[in-house]
Amino acid sequence: MTLEPGWADRLERNATARPRPGTFVGPRAKLVTAGHRLLLERGDSSYTIEELVRVAGVAIKTFYRCFANKEEFLRTVFTSIVTESTPRIREHVMTTTDDPLERLRLAVARPLDWHRENEQLSRVIAHEHVRIAATSPETIAATGRTYEALMRDLIVDAAEAGLVSPADLDWDVHIITSTVTNSFLSLIIGMAEPPDRRLLADNVWRFCLTALRAPDTVLARPRPPLEPAPSLDGDRVDG
Repeated sequence: MTLEPGWADRLERNATARPRPGTFVGPRAKLVTAGHRLLLERGDSSYTIEELVRVAGVAIKTFYRCFANKEEFLRTVFTSIVTESTPRIREHVMTTTDDPLERLRLAVARPLDWHRENEQLSRVIAHEHVRIAATSPETIAATGRTYEALMRDLIVDAAEAGLVSPADLDWDVHIITSTVTNSFLSLIIGMAEPPDRRLLADNVWRFCLTALRAPDTVLARPRPPLEPAPSLDGDRVDG
């Protein structure tokens, strides 16, 4: 069967209202799950829409009812992977310890330690981040908001406990989350090699403590041993 030119555009115009971003039900959920799977299998987003719908078990017309084009779909998959990792980090830090400073340290260190547990997914996330940032920086900004909100909550808790003294909360949250994100990207993509990869998380944390004007008694605290931590992709692994 030969499809008439422009059929996808007509489907798009006539499609029913899409679910709000981040809400995946029915065929939309199947497509996002299949996209996640193909990213991991291929290591990049070079797969075709035809391959995607075959893995998802839906018709190609269904794809165009859910998404305007492949790029919109890829941004949705990327956003789902990144934003769904933050609740796992939050749950981990809140259940591991009652110490506000240790909770903050875990939130800083977790994304930087995670690459050792899932290098393939780390590479996919890093490369998709750079690719999408070139054409849709607003997507990257949106995906970072949940992690920024977590960091803000934890910095406020630590400040209320007298453990840090942020000079400007908004700027400190922005700079610290940017430092963690860019350190992760540099590590995975190889834009800059740290003196010792194993010590990256510890030294980013030390930098953050200094930026947050932690007192000398806090800076001198020994780091507690790492506890098993949940992987950012949902599986439990040893941290």
